[in-house]
Amino acid sequence: MFRILKTKSNLVFVLLTLSLFCGALFPCYSDAGMEALADEELDTICGQAGVSIAVKNMQIFQYIDNFTYTCPENAFGTCEGYLSLKNIETHNRTGDTALYNYDFGSITHSGIIYFDIADFEVASEEDWAFGTAPTQIQKVMTTVIAPVWDQEVGYFIGNIVFGDPNEGGVKDLGWADVGIFDLRSFQFYTAPHGYGIDFEADFELHIDTITYGYQENAGVCKTLEVNDIHIGDTFGFGLGADDPADPTTWYTSIGTAIGEFKIGDMFGDFANGIHSNPATFDATDNSGTDTGLTKHASVKLNLPLEGSIRFEQVEFDGTDFGPGAIDGIKAHRLLIEMVP
Repeated sequence: MFRILKTKSNLVFVLLTLSLFCGALFPCYSDAGMEALADEELDTICGQAGVSIAVKNMQIFQYIDNFTYTCPENAFGTCEGYLSLKNIETHNRTGDTALYNYDFGSITHSGIIYFDIADFEVASEEDWAFGTAPTQIQKVMTTVIAPVWDQEVGYFIGNIVFGDPNEGGVKDLGWADVGIFDLRSFQFYTAPHGYGIDFEADFELHIDTITYGYQENAGVCKTLEVNDIHIGDTFGFGLGADDPADPTTWYTSIGTAIGEFKIGDMFGDFANGIHSNPATFDATDNSGTDTGLTKHASVKLNLPLEGSIRFEQVEFDGTDFGPGAIDGIKAHRLLIEMVP
């Protein structure tokens, strides 16, 4: 069920926005309904900056027969290679549907997504001018925030297939099971710049398992498993005796216990002299490094990171390698360039 909690006063705009959102976010079939506010209720909330949507007891069954990426013709001739993910199915801890706010509490405390466009005061962007204080600037951005979220979503991929006539034909790379993704809170900010966008993503995420079953020989698979993964800000909020080597001391209970992992920083901290350092996404033309190429189209990502990642167990073909911790991550620059 969807319930509109706060909207602009134009009911037609609200219903159209909600319909477009549902179509984009949930392209498969789901049983949903909308409850419109009465005119007198709308009159009392004129001037709101955005839309709030409450999600309750949503169950989605999704099956994808085949998802294939094919390499196009390139500057050196034809390239007929492809990577195909087959028999993809969503699941949760007990069944074969994706669940969103299935264990729903009070409507004022969970399951609400806030959409807004606002003009924020932020610190000027990081420019590597160390020792200089940031200036205060205005930045228009969109915000999507769910302070308390509840979901159970996983994906099973039955076959991972690589095909290339130049590399021995079709090869079965095995299967994968990813999830359950227990996303407990998230915030997403975006703003335009030049030929791309600035963004920040903050979230607390817990994953039951990332399992890859690779084919060693025909019909024989071995598995690599990373189990009980926790991604957030820090594990220092917890029981006072936190030991990275002992998962029983980790504070991972429900309720945004470990804070949020951060990708990019849209705001900085003007009061304390810290510049903003947003993550960026750009589509651009770059000078090529391959012989005969002067330019190539590319996608560039810059992903500053801050937070901690822990996993309770790594298991390789039945051998338990124990837990692992990557604490206090702070990457000021993480540059990724993708060239077709």
